[in-house]
This record gives sequence, C-alpha cells and structure tokens, in this order.
Amino acid sequence: MRRWLLGFGFVVFLVGTFCGNAWCTQPVKIGYIDLQKIIEQSTKGKELRERVQQLRMEKEKILSAKQEELVRMRQDFQQKAMTLSDKARLDKEQELRQKELEFQNLSESFRQEVLMEGKKLQMLMFKELAEIVQKIGQQEGYTMIIDKDATLYVSDSIDITDKVLKQYDSSGTTGTRKGK
Repeated sequence: MRRWLLGFGFVVFLVGTFCGNAWCTQPVKIGYIDLQKIIEQSTKGKELRERVQQLRMEKEKILSAKQEELVRMRQDFQQKAMTLSDKARLDKEQELRQKELEFQNLSESFRQEVLMEGKKLQMLMFKELAEIVQKIGQQEGYTMIIDKDATLYVSDSIDITDKVLKQYDSSGTTGTRKGK
C-alpha cells in the first residue's frame, strides 16, 4: 500500500512538473472526494446500511430461534441422560453434536450472505458514484479526482465531496434502492 501511495505521489509530482512546461496544453485541475463521508451522509448510503442491517437482524432472529432450540435439546438431554440406555444416550449425544454443527454452519452461511449482500450493494453504490464523479470531472475540466484516503495530505480547497454528495442524492439512479 505504501509503495502504491509513493508511486501515486510521484506521478502527481511528474504531472505537476511537466505541465508547468509547454508539455501540457491546459492547466492541471485536481479534486478529491471523501468516500466515507458520502457513504455515511448520503441518503442512498443510509439506505444501504439500513438494508444490510435489516438482513443481519433477520438472520440473527433465525439463529436465535435455532440456538434456543439447541439449548432446550441440551437441557432435555441432561435431564433424561441418566434414564436413557447407553445406546439411546449415545444417539442423543450424536444428534446434539450434529445439530450444533448445523447451527455453526448456518451461522457462518448467514454471516457470508450478509457480507456478500453488503459488498454487492456497495459496488452498485460505487458504480453510481464513479459515474457522477466522471461527469463532474468532465464538465468542470478536472484532470484528476481522487479519494481522500488515497493521499497523505490534501488541501480542503480541492474538496468536491459536497458537490458529489448533492448530485448523488438527487440523481435518478436507483441501484441501491429497495426496489432493486
């Protein structure tokens, strides 16, 4: 990551140096956006987080019911263990272990499902943001628009986050809305 940042800084340095000469026909105009701020403050970003949170809560509710069932089965087994024959006790222990394993697998499956849904929605959001950033960049003559987190230092004077946030919230794209 550090090597990438240094390389990126070197490229920016070179562009700035050479564009001071007659090599570039237009001045370099650089802007930055704060993706984290857009995710946290945009209407669509909030919808995305709500959808993922709702899915997580649905999965947790299912897991909670399964866990309660396991607890009841363990309690039932512990109460009846002394009265069961050896074979019946071994069968019940095996059944309990199998149910616990199924619960662990289901838990991991749900965790992966929530994670994948979050990533899918985030990718849709980033695609929409990229289109808006590209449009602003072309309309306003930016040479480069970068993410704030990809820099070591950046002046607030080139921050276009609020402009992107405003256009993103007012855009007609609906990739992260509940209908999709």
